Amino acid sequence: MAASKAVKNNKKPKNENGKSKSSSTKSKPASSSSLPLALTALVAVLAFVIGVLTPPLRHLIHELSSSTESSSNASIVSNNIPIPHVPCTSTNLDNYLHASPVPGLHILCIEALHLDNNGNEIPSADDNDTHYSHQRQLQKSNSLRITFYKRSHVPKLKRRIIIRASEHGVRYVRDMQWRALYGRIVTELGLSSSSSSSINIDIERKKNKQPWAIYTALGQRIVGELDHYDTNDDDASNDDDNVVYQMASSEMLLFTEGGNWIWPGVQIGFRRNVTLSTLASQSQSQQQQQEQVVTIETLSLQPLVLSITGFLNDDECDYISKTAEPRVRYSQVSLMDKDKGKKSSEWRTSQSTFLNSANDDILTEIDNRVASLTRIPKTHGEYVQVLRYGPGEKYDAHHDYFNPLLYKHDVNTLKLIENGKKNRFATVFWYLTDVYEGGETIFPRAGGKSPPGDYGNCEVGLKVKPVRGKVIIFYSLNAAGDMDEYSLHGACKVGEGNVKWAANKWIWNAPMGYIPDKITSRYT
Repeated sequence: MAASKAVKNNKKPKNENGKSKSSSTKSKPASSSSLPLALTALVAVLAFVIGVLTPPLRHLIHELSSSTESSSNASIVSNNIPIPHVPCTSTNLDNYLHASPVPGLHILCIEALHLDNNGNEIPSADDNDTHYSHQRQLQKSNSLRITFYKRSHVPKLKRRIIIRASEHGVRYVRDMQWRALYGRIVTELGLSSSSSSSINIDIERKKNKQPWAIYTALGQRIVGELDHYDTNDDDASNDDDNVVYQMASSEMLLFTEGGNWIWPGVQIGFRRNVTLSTLASQSQSQQQQQEQVVTIETLSLQPLVLSITGFLNDDECDYISKTAEPRVRYSQVSLMDKDKGKKSSEWRTSQSTFLNSANDDILTEIDNRVASLTRIPKTHGEYVQVLRYGPGEKYDAHHDYFNPLLYKHDVNTLKLIENGKKNRFATVFWYLTDVYEGGETIFPRAGGKSPPGDYGNCEVGLKVKPVRGKVIIFYSLNAAGDMDEYSLHGACKVGEGNVKWAANKWIWNAPMGYIPDKITSRYT
């Protein structure tokens, strides 16, 4: 994935008199601007850190009953965290655009321009200085050119608009407020019928959907639908201004209607390299930070299934299975209304248990790595579920999300998912052992196939063979936040003489209260 160097400093430049626009430093709940310098540095390091099988519902209810739900609406975080600049070149766009439209996923290119009175672009004198030219251009730019690739489709759905800073009472782009773009962006994307530049929340959408969000091309969250600003607060106004500056600093942006980051699949076989950052424990110093480069490969677009080889090392695989082995018991499932009274073994014959990463450095490090991989905060995840499949054991095809229409008489489930607003968004599935015969994860509807006649059949569909250390990510909800019926998946019977150890991390579309995230990051 091509990208230019991350900018060194994303603080808004000073005005011509040498002073910042606002000298107020009043603290805000989700901002780290008031943190000590040392902690702020740690925040920057952790920016990329933080960010298949339904268990018994009582597991969820028990764990959530004593937790305090945290807000799913994040405010702008520290301006000291570098924003990666990914220019909208054709090469970079090829890493994000798709041949067919993707519901709920939009690519935005926001280019800062210096236009004369006739609308002609004045070229930058620093064009040959690749290290600083982009930042220098931002400081003197008076207009924005926004290109919309709706539904992350190839340029057939492209639309471009020009917005001048002077239209909003300021001279430079660096002084533009977020509310100046908010209305134009949501209107262009068809999320609002109002062309007003004011911030108007769609109340009906808010009842049933998680708020949308805008990310850099590498998954750092910049702003969301419900991020709010107090117009009577000078400090809030300054944050408001800085959103536009951060968006222009990034240049290429991803807009997700469902509000959570999702890796663009692009096409089957597409690969991108991603750097993961993690700390083995909260006490580790910046110098002890570990990094890992992994390759994400697209196995399927419908549903979106991604594969990452070598995510776990052999020691981690052994540690997880050995820790879980004394605790595993035959698995249960959450029964839909139509299946009440039936035995779980009719669908699922594996054994499982849950492991809490609290006070466990190895599991905590893996939690951090999963958050860095998915670009979704740890607070959205459940405890890891460890699975053991012996010879002949399996799990018939099912969905990981909870369809509220199928749980109308289950008050606890409806309360848990807030009647559908909250749900499992993605599953990160870990293979802890090689399996030489059977044991594949199957997606019977991959590629848009019809529902199978037999949900235990493992003959038709995408089959992923268990390989020790590999993980796959599959998304139960699409980028729009809607349930993806094609995410139907199952575990094929394990062959004679084989044992399959695996584990999975369910990630929700909102914080769930299992895993606290004590460190502020751009993913929260």
